[in-house]
Amino acid sequence: MKKLVVIASLASIGFAVSAFVAPRATPGNDNFEGVVTYSISVDNPQMAAFVGSSMTQYVKGSKTKTLQDGMISKTIFSDRSTTDEPIVLLDAMGNKYQVKNDPTKKADKDPMIKYMDDTKTILGYTCHKAEITATDAQGQAITSEVYYTEDIVTPIAKSGPFKLLKGFPLEYSMSQQGVKVSITATKVDKQSLKDDTFTVPSGYKLMTMEEIRADIQKNASSGQ
Repeated sequence: MKKLVVIASLASIGFAVSAFVAPRATPGNDNFEGVVTYSISVDNPQMAAFVGSSMTQYVKGSKTKTLQDGMISKTIFSDRSTTDEPIVLLDAMGNKYQVKNDPTKKADKDPMIKYMDDTKTILGYTCHKAEITATDAQGQAITSEVYYTEDIVTPIAKSGPFKLLKGFPLEYSMSQQGVKVSITATKVDKQSLKDDTFTVPSGYKLMTMEEIRADIQKNASSGQ
């Protein structure tokens, strides 16, 4: 049972975090530098520990680092000034993995965005509502409800479910594999960040996602 939940959690958190490598800039404003902290809630208590309870994003210039806690924790490094794919690191059951990019992967389809009239205030920021439909790694369409602000500005992104969104997401939710995940900003902290915040650590095994799943399953079966 444990290994099945662990494997499932790899898929269930994938979309939730990948969305945060790609908010879009608003022209004519200074780019945001600082840290945005989010809380994560899950409607399935059995999955909560695996998906995690918090997420933190560091933003400086074209670079972002996103951390998500949980039994399988995830770190994403992205530099939107380059054509390089984001670097995804996973820490699972005492093992460290770097997800190997698939050179044969087709470019992501542009998400479909429907802008709504609803607004709400989150942490003092006026946020507008949108519905975004994007495709996950398995080719399944996922629709998320998003509240975004145009007052937090980041460089224009080239990929990801939020790449065409005209603002920065401070709250969103989606359902995937029968699990609803809701993410809400709890703190926006404008501050100067050191360059080494975005240095990718060493010691991670470069493997495809399929190899990572197989390795986690093997370790779970052996009781590691």
